[in-house]
Amino acid sequence: MATAGDEERSLTTDLMLCSICLEQYKQPVSLPCSHSFCLTCLSTHIITACVNCDPPLGFPCPLCRKFIPAPGKFKEYSVDQWAKLFPENKFLASVAVGTKPIYCKPCQEDEGESKASSWCMDCSEVLCDDCVKYHKKFRPTRGHVIGSLNGCSANFCQPFVLDKCEAHDGRKLELICKEHISPCCSVCVIKEHVGCKRFCQLEDADENIVGPHNVKTLQADVKLLCSNLEQIITDEKNNMNCLDDASDAFAKELSEITTTIIDTVKRLEEKHLGEIAKLTKQSKSKLEESVHSVEHRVNYLQYWKERLFKNMSNETNLNTNTVLSFMKMKQIYENIRKLDYSKLKISIQTEIFDSVQKLTSLSCLAKTTSFEHQSPIDFDLRKLELKCADVINISEFTSPCSALYDGEFLSCDKLLLTDHKNRRCVMCDTEGEVLQEISLPGTPWGMCVRGENEVLVTLSDVHKVVVLDSNSLEIKQSLSVDCSCYGIATSGNTTVIGTRESIVMFQDLSDKNSCRTLSTEKENIDDVALDKDGNVIVSNYSEAIVKKLDKSGKMLFKYAHKELNKPFGLTVDGHGNIFVNGNDTNNIHIVSNDGKIIRILEGVQNPTCIKFLRGSYRFLVGEC
Repeated sequence: MATAGDEERSLTTDLMLCSICLEQYKQPVSLPCSHSFCLTCLSTHIITACVNCDPPLGFPCPLCRKFIPAPGKFKEYSVDQWAKLFPENKFLASVAVGTKPIYCKPCQEDEGESKASSWCMDCSEVLCDDCVKYHKKFRPTRGHVIGSLNGCSANFCQPFVLDKCEAHDGRKLELICKEHISPCCSVCVIKEHVGCKRFCQLEDADENIVGPHNVKTLQADVKLLCSNLEQIITDEKNNMNCLDDASDAFAKELSEITTTIIDTVKRLEEKHLGEIAKLTKQSKSKLEESVHSVEHRVNYLQYWKERLFKNMSNETNLNTNTVLSFMKMKQIYENIRKLDYSKLKISIQTEIFDSVQKLTSLSCLAKTTSFEHQSPIDFDLRKLELKCADVINISEFTSPCSALYDGEFLSCDKLLLTDHKNRRCVMCDTEGEVLQEISLPGTPWGMCVRGENEVLVTLSDVHKVVVLDSNSLEIKQSLSVDCSCYGIATSGNTTVIGTRESIVMFQDLSDKNSCRTLSTEKENIDDVALDKDGNVIVSNYSEAIVKKLDKSGKMLFKYAHKELNKPFGLTVDGHGNIFVNGNDTNNIHIVSNDGKIIRILEGVQNPTCIKFLRGSYRFLVGEC
């Protein structure tokens, strides 16, 4: 039978100690799962848990491992701020600094000492049995929630509220902006929605805002996004297994050779098997990090789906909670959907040297490398029937005394163009108004976007690639590549350059030793592109053909057409279809990812470049 002493010792042992540092609580904060931790302990755990997440959206509880979403709005706070935004556990803060045993707070104020047995959640005070009785009799405190000391600590749950504005100190959300389909507090209306004119009360939300159809659509979209993210996780986990298989296969091949050779080869075998194991481990580690990041997003989405969908229904009778839950889920869905997605695939390539038979003169047995390809995924790009799709001219402008050889979309209404004639890059809007320009230390030719805010530009006459900041147009880096450089394309960490006589692929553009030549035929190879699988598409200007090569340089197909002459400028859409300009035939050929003609677009004059706005079917065509 438990005694008062047992309960007191239990309090001291189980309730007073942080489960991370196993010491008395210091600034205890509570998570939505009801578990509490020291502020500094929780902050350290959060930073560690989110180190490989891009962007960090939450973390697992250190105790129960449930996913805890980041506090505040989507990506509002940095990771090192999260712990401070969770509510203080006032019960633990009160009893952790007190004496033992725990004494009733009101009795202490009356200079008495009575052992506390309960906790008032409304007053945030410990109470003895007598004070509990008076608390329940006194009219102002009659409705307060009182629990036992053990029970209060174990069940310190945060209320789940949707009607408080996260941006303005928890003000009540009372209105809906019909123009942005967003709930607003009184401060939101004044600050964020000052130009908006259409508002309604939350209670007056109609089916056009939150109706059965919208709820079903959102549920379907969230389900599809979860399915797509889970497919990425499955593919990358399968890739890990393939790495093991490739490693095992190479180990077997190597072992069969080494059974017939001398002790020197045995020593080299052990050396290279170690290299393979290390490379496999590093590659799997990268895949695990990528899987963790995607799982992180799925957990975030699943968490909110479970919390919010139970508040929604397909009925026409709406209430405030349904409206807020819908809007919260829609906002979360839109934020997650707009993140950058990519699927990492790593393969290990091995090559047994012919000179292995010469044993004693060898310093190594084989060349072992890993090839990484980070392929961007556009969930928003719908499949379009290119054969019969309408082509609409959105805008058209001229740039006098210029030779525009290449260009890129920086945004939906901003372009960056290479002016070959005047040795410069020009930033302009889609109407041709020049916003900014920069002179270059060479003659620009090809251009491609890398990452979020970088643009690579080839300088064909000085054998260099410059890295520009896409916002300021400042030159961040100038890289010598020891080859002629014309067309350029990048995907993930892979960069390919057309050198007229060959195609050069770089795993790291800043490392000259990371390059390899895919094709050494004497061809006029100016333009290059990369598809989502890492295959290289090139055009031969003099022979009027387009080729697709795999990562090893093997040709997958060759495309030629009587109405394609002097191909100049090519690109690939989000589904792998190839768009190539016929500079001499004044047209654009659309070719499928397996080399079949889809369509020929007419109405252009001597096209020199063609590029897509990422995630859309909008493209620019330069004429010269």
